[in-house]
Amino acid sequence: MLWNVKEGYLMKAKLLFERKKYLITFIAGCIIGAVCFLMIYGFAIINPLYDDWLFLGDMDLRQHYIGFCHFRQSRWQFPIGLIETLSYPVKMSVIYTDSIPLLAVIFKFFSAILPVRFQYFGLFGLCSFMLMGGFSSLLLMRFIGRPQLCLLGSVFFIISFPVIQRTFYHTALGAQWIIIAALDIWLYQENFRERSRIVLWGLMGFVIVGIHSYFLPMAGIVLLGALADQYIVIRKKEGSLIKEGMKKKLMPLLGQLFAYCIMALINLYILGGFYGSTSAVGPGLGSFGSNLNTFINPLSDGKFYGPLPLYYDFQYEGFGYLGFGVILMLVFAVVALFILNLKGIIEVKKLLKEHYRIYIAMGIFLLSFGLAVLPMVTFNDKKLFGLPLPGLIRDAFSIFRSNGRFIWPGVYLLILLAIVAVYKLFYSCMEKTVKEREGIRGQTGFIVMAIALLIQLYDISYMLSYKNEYFSREQSYENIWMEKELPFDINKYSGFIFMYNENDIIMDTAFFAYLKGMWQNNYYYARDIDALVSDDIAKWEHELKNNIIRPDLIYIFKEEDFDPKLYEGLEGSDIIPGHIIARMKE
Repeated sequence: MLWNVKEGYLMKAKLLFERKKYLITFIAGCIIGAVCFLMIYGFAIINPLYDDWLFLGDMDLRQHYIGFCHFRQSRWQFPIGLIETLSYPVKMSVIYTDSIPLLAVIFKFFSAILPVRFQYFGLFGLCSFMLMGGFSSLLLMRFIGRPQLCLLGSVFFIISFPVIQRTFYHTALGAQWIIIAALDIWLYQENFRERSRIVLWGLMGFVIVGIHSYFLPMAGIVLLGALADQYIVIRKKEGSLIKEGMKKKLMPLLGQLFAYCIMALINLYILGGFYGSTSAVGPGLGSFGSNLNTFINPLSDGKFYGPLPLYYDFQYEGFGYLGFGVILMLVFAVVALFILNLKGIIEVKKLLKEHYRIYIAMGIFLLSFGLAVLPMVTFNDKKLFGLPLPGLIRDAFSIFRSNGRFIWPGVYLLILLAIVAVYKLFYSCMEKTVKEREGIRGQTGFIVMAIALLIQLYDISYMLSYKNEYFSREQSYENIWMEKELPFDINKYSGFIFMYNENDIIMDTAFFAYLKGMWQNNYYYARDIDALVSDDIAKWEHELKNNIIRPDLIYIFKEEDFDPKLYEGLEGSDIIPGHIIARMKE
């Protein structure tokens, strides 16, 4: 009896020790992620009061920030994610400005005490790197179990090409840790009770919509793999689905899928994803897919060899280059496995039979790869074939028209395979004791991984140096409306009316409008509102031609479109080159 009590205490102590080890590894991974971020991007951009850098880079950065600015000055209403001052009178959800809706809503609550110029995108990037480090360390711990090796391996995930490409380009899509977190939930699911799994997947669906909905199908593919895993376990225990009570055992599986979908839909509804008549379907499905060369194509970012050709220019959306260090590890793994299989040291068939999760991982990989390359299958600059899709299916897929992004789960599975294979295979043919082999395994694995990481860093060095040069130095942005002296008192006006539908000075005007508490009638969203904007412009044009002019509005024309004879009640000036800034004559 006393022995049983002691054994129970030992088991609890061991469990607590294991949990502590995993927690420490996660925290250490987060620290490594933070270090990587600061070395690449510097400290300047995490200052929430410094927003100039958001205007001088890619146009999408401006879109995200200005979207939040106008969202925070819009009235609270339901759905809570609506912006009413960017494309008045059309209200749009903050989802469609890619402003990381979860943070946009949180900071809107504190808008009254926040400074006018406030940004959270730098901090979000830092947190994404940290979580990538933490979750990838846990992912590797599932297979390796050596914290120091897992932390070293996590760097491959932290600085993976998709992460560096997306961070501060499509900022929300830099949250690649979501994919790794989904893989963690799957591979550690036996440690969670059925209710906990339902809660975790429901939370995952809710959070994804609050960051970027493109992660929904990616994490959803992993969820399907996790459910297949649970189904296999149940079948092994029960032996048959005909047994009484089997349906009850399968209900938690459906519960996880239901929780994931329903929580995502609820958040979409709360944030206004279904508001208005704007279609979620976008044009160009297939043009934004992955090329079959994606895993070995560095585009213009690799140092070992040049870019491979693409069939469509937009196939950069499916950028899935593994990096030369990872490619070398994969080549080694394939060669080593082939040799060990020939020698009979490792039997591939037996390995596959004993580890059924390999099949599930292959299924996740093939599904994500298929979604990324279809419906237009290309290799280099050649089209191999196209897969015609029925209208309904095509419309469903067109919601995620940049389908090349679905390659990302495949990228991370290949990185995982490379690291684990190198660690597992290096010691297999050594005739040593288990203890000796484990020591050699750890030492050799660390050395090989470190060499591969140095190769990977060199391969990505151009990309890293470019990012560091741009983001680490403070820059100054001057708005086109502020750099000139306006010939009128801007405080007398409440809005800007664009009399044309082009994205030229729309964003500069939108930020100036935010600073002055004004609105405008057009903006650049992730979804097409051209028809609505064109109808609105036609209405304003009809009023102006009938000399109905609002005294509180500023009308913006392209210079070649403005005819003083047609708009006799307007007084125009060319303070912005190529444009006529018009208002009611005094």
